[in-house]
This record gives sequence, C-alpha cells and structure tokens, in this order.
Amino acid sequence: MLRRNVGSIDRLLRLTLGGILFLGGLILLSGKTTLGVALTVVGLLVLLTGIIRFCALYIPFGISTVRPETRISSVCDCAAWMKARQDNCAAIAPPPRGEEEAAGVVPTARGR
Repeated sequence: MLRRNVGSIDRLLRLTLGGILFLGGLILLSGKTTLGVALTVVGLLVLLTGIIRFCALYIPFGISTVRPETRISSVCDCAAWMKARQDNCAAIAPPPRGEEEAAGVVPTARGR
C-alpha cells in the first residue's frame, strides 16, 4: 500500500488543474497537435495523483502535504491492537460470579 503524501488542499488543486489540462488536451487533440497529446497525458497524471492521494515526485524530496494527525500508518501494530482490545473486553466483562450465586443460593445475614 502506498503511503498518502497529498493533503486535502493539494488534492483539490490537483483535481482542478488536472481536469482543466485534460479537457484542454482533448480539445487540442481534435486539431491533431502534439501539444494536445502532452496536455492530455499530463492532465491524466495530475488527476490520478489527486485521486489516489500519492505523488511519486514527493518521495525524493521528502515532501508530504498531509497533516501529521491524519497520516495513516502503513504498518499495523497488531500486538498493541490486540492488547487494547483485550483490556477493553476485560473492562466490559461482568465480574465473575461466586459459587453461591451460580447455584442460586442467596447468602443470608447471620448473627442477628
């Protein structure tokens, strides 16, 4: 899985600009120009990076426009997840019943 490195504002700009370039390239393609082919290809690439939220050109420069708190970890910490789940289940589980309650015997007050 690819780690997202395109944030929401960056994505919006990519989708808008990619759409404009793609449509402009299609219009120029009707005139059989190489500029139309180039604009169509560039527009498609920009649209694709906006859709999948990953840009390979950001990797060599270490750029990421995603906010730190919304970054998704690509590695699952399964051990920590299982421990948290077990702790949560233990907190919700009812306390163990004594032998007397399980047998239906209700303790009475003695010594009065």
